[in-house]
Amino acid sequence: MPKFIIKTGKYQGKKLKLPDRDITVGRDLECDIRVSDTDVSRMHCQIKIRDGKLFVDDLESRNGTFINDIAIETETPLQTGDQLRIGPMVFELAGTKTRIKKPSNLEPDKAAPLSDDDISSWLSEEVSEEEASSAGDTTVIPTSNIPPTGVPPAPKPPKKKEYHSVAEEAADIIKKHWERVAQQKQESE
Repeated sequence: MPKFIIKTGKYQGKKLKLPDRDITVGRDLECDIRVSDTDVSRMHCQIKIRDGKLFVDDLESRNGTFINDIAIETETPLQTGDQLRIGPMVFELAGTKTRIKKPSNLEPDKAAPLSDDDISSWLSEEVSEEEASSAGDTTVIPTSNIPPTGVPPAPKPPKKKEYHSVAEEAADIIKKHWERVAQQKQESE
């Protein structure tokens, strides 16, 4: 069952499970997903499921239907991670992302030759998000105490003087002004 993650509005972050049938989206009470906004047409678009894949078809809506901020004009497929925008609402298609998996025939101490078929199957394998996160091939190095290489640390801004009243602040500004005037006069002599 496909799921959308709602990215905007009061239900932001919630998941929306889609039934295994065609779904209409719009303002009309007859729509399966109802978006009550004047930027959404009564019958705005239709989401179709065919052969396990999701497609979106704009129903000649006034303001258009967008996938990844590109207006669609014909029935368009949705891929995992794509964002569907209907008026002010944005939905992201949830699911398993494709990730490149290391070939299983490589041993760390031997350089095994790979055929074109091995490489092709290796690149086309899909890995679930659980496998990807447990692969252990990512190392996080804390950078809080490590300065960037070759870049001097940024100077800290001077600490601002705190004033107890507006009059005290004004007096300090006037004092600094006259100090600058005296310094400029001294430099010009």
